[in-house]
Amino acid sequence: MSDVADREKLDTRLLAGAAGGDIAAVRTAIEAGADIAARQAEGLTALHLAVAMNDLPMAKYLVEEAGAAFVADGFGRLPTVVAAQCRVSEELADYILAKEAAAV
Repeated sequence: MSDVADREKLDTRLLAGAAGGDIAAVRTAIEAGADIAARQAEGLTALHLAVAMNDLPMAKYLVEEAGAAFVADGFGRLPTVVAAQCRVSEELADYILAKEAAAV
């Protein structure tokens, strides 16, 4: 298997782990070389997915330990917009708003 195929597999594991709330899988994928900036077809990053799933521990891990950037998805939405659209918990909304404001 090529390096590109291996990397794509790791990126897929990263994104699936973020969507499924599996921090161990996300950590393993990153440690193996997954790109924290990897995106799904719609441009969603692991951070967008964690926010959409209302997963504060995952969002904190991605921001504080994995260095996830606050970037727009394929529709131009930053994680704060995803938080508002998905009506996440107040705690997650406050966290993402504060971290995004500090990063942007």
